[in-house]
Amino acid sequence: MTRGDDFRRIGCAAPRPAASVVVMDLADRAAALTWAAVAAAAWTHLGYPLLMRRAAAGATGPAVAGGQPDDTLPAVTVLVAALDEEQVIGEKVRDSLAQDYPPALLEVLVVADGSTDRTAELARAAGARVLTAPVPAGKSAAVNRGVLAATGELVCLTDANCSLAPGALRALAAAAADPRVAVVSGAKVVVGAGSHGSGEGLYWRLESVVKAGESRFGCVMGAPGEVCAVRRSTFRPIPPGVLNDDYHLVCDALLHGHRVAYAPAARAVETVSARAADEMERRTRIAAGTWQTSLRHLRLADPRRGMTALAFGSHRLLRNHVVPLLLPGLLATSAAAASRHRSARWLLAAQVLGYGAGAAGWVTGRPALGAPTQFLLTNAAAVRGAVRLAARRQPTVWRRAARGPWVPAAPTPATSGKPLQEPPEERTRELVA
Repeated sequence: MTRGDDFRRIGCAAPRPAASVVVMDLADRAAALTWAAVAAAAWTHLGYPLLMRRAAAGATGPAVAGGQPDDTLPAVTVLVAALDEEQVIGEKVRDSLAQDYPPALLEVLVVADGSTDRTAELARAAGARVLTAPVPAGKSAAVNRGVLAATGELVCLTDANCSLAPGALRALAAAAADPRVAVVSGAKVVVGAGSHGSGEGLYWRLESVVKAGESRFGCVMGAPGEVCAVRRSTFRPIPPGVLNDDYHLVCDALLHGHRVAYAPAARAVETVSARAADEMERRTRIAAGTWQTSLRHLRLADPRRGMTALAFGSHRLLRNHVVPLLLPGLLATSAAAASRHRSARWLLAAQVLGYGAGAAGWVTGRPALGAPTQFLLTNAAAVRGAVRLAARRQPTVWRRAARGPWVPAAPTPATSGKPLQEPPEERTRELVA
């Protein structure tokens, strides 16, 4: 009679071998990781945006842009940090000065530190005040210097290669009319062909929905460097070494008890990167900066901060950091369990199809594959950015990526997030070349 027979005779199950227990324990942990990753991805990409959409539907919003009397508007400085931007800086300055804003309350300030081309000369000729220095110290240092020298109480930060939609400055000023607001995020509109063009456009439309909901609670979790505004009286200089000045300004404002608002009518229009490789490099350096700033502001996740903690955790920590790190594990555990569980086989098939479609979009550039391409590139860049930050290989002075041609902004459309102006056919060909 065996030991197992002894246990069965007294009505007990025989103990499993130790190796079997270990295997089952590992399988249980793998299953928990799998469904935790699925739940996290579903919440940050579907659940939280739907929650913010519902919140935005009940918001009253700021005063209508353009409805403010001129004598109530704040003085505004349009601040452009430009490094070797001679091809677009003249257009940028003229575009900014053409805004529907009282000329006596508007100045354009260009910080051209380290530029070796005609950026400073062309900016002055177009009507801007220009600051120069022989050596570039990075965009954050340029922003610090520019805000210190600005004359406006509201400083609009914008990039040299994007145009501002008519009424953008008035929209920023309307959102900043609330004295509790320290930072106002505008809306980025991307124009361009190919899968990364359509995918990035989809991403910014999703961001617009999420930010509209967060703005109701004063905790917008990001502001595009193409168009955002800071209140000079509450501005705190950006510390040395910060990679993402715009995201840092948002987190710093929230950490010190200020509000961050969203002005969807303050649109900036730019074309996508000219090459897919440039787009990946751009996203990687942004991801490295996002990791840096999020890790430095983890106190925003304190549950006592209420909606700010929920927004920071859902919009930033999960989407930009946790989920990208979980996705490789999700693929591995799904593959390991596929032979035993039907649900794992379906999950594995969905991942293979999704990543395959993303890779096909990256290679072929087909606009129909924009969504999976965007998902693949964004999460891959998040992992690359984490590695680069950990290895301290991300410089503070960024290498400017080649982008498409200047696209003037058309009047703001009625539907938020749609492209303001499609590029001419010849420009589209250039973007996909």
